[in-house]
Amino acid sequence: MTLPALTFEGVSVSVGTRRLLDGVDLAIPARGLVGIVGPNGSGKTSLLRTALGLLPCASGRVQINGRALADWPARELARHVGYMAQQAASHWDLSARELLQLQATELPSALLQRCELVPLLDRRVATLSGGEKARVGVARALAHGPRLLLADEPAAHLDIPHHHRLMALLKESSRDRAVVLVLHDLHVASLYCDQLAMMAEGRLVARGTPAQVLTPECLAQAYGEPVTTHAVRGLHFFTGAQAAEEVL
Repeated sequence: MTLPALTFEGVSVSVGTRRLLDGVDLAIPARGLVGIVGPNGSGKTSLLRTALGLLPCASGRVQINGRALADWPARELARHVGYMAQQAASHWDLSARELLQLQATELPSALLQRCELVPLLDRRVATLSGGEKARVGVARALAHGPRLLLADEPAAHLDIPHHHRLMALLKESSRDRAVVLVLHDLHVASLYCDQLAMMAEGRLVARGTPAQVLTPECLAQAYGEPVTTHAVRGLHFFTGAQAAEEVL
């Protein structure tokens, strides 16, 4: 039996008097693309930060590959987990090659080809476009071959073509590892994710396939108002019902 890549068991997290996560139970399978969706402030980023050990649990526990997060030595955990922030950034004036080599001395040629980075390796990261930086971010997160990849809105600042290219790349990467993404765009989530976990006010309100989660009932519960689904040639788009009435 394959162990889940990441498990939250009754996880609650508080900062001061504010409850960020409230009794979350969630298991992430060893392979596939899982999207964490929900409104602003629902606990999506807090869930990732807790999985990375950056936020301590007030109660419950996090397990990675069946092993309590607290039992992972830092170096071993860093080899097992990859992380991609919203923007690939460097605090030093490094080339793309130098930034990637901070993660892995030997850069897999297949990964460089897949991320279309060969022509960019000797350019300074600061000179790259948003889409190019995002591809560097993916390569950096995958360079050491992690079994679990966590990404927080990795395509948030990209234009539509680059957004979909990046999502396709992450989808491909999920064939042999678990990839967990925080996403705001429900259309993108429905198009690329194998599973979704919907958060609201720090709680997990729905989990399953996009068809099971992105229902009018679940969306209304999470977002606090009716959400209208528009189907166009088999694709689904989502708007607040009031906004849709004003536009139409």
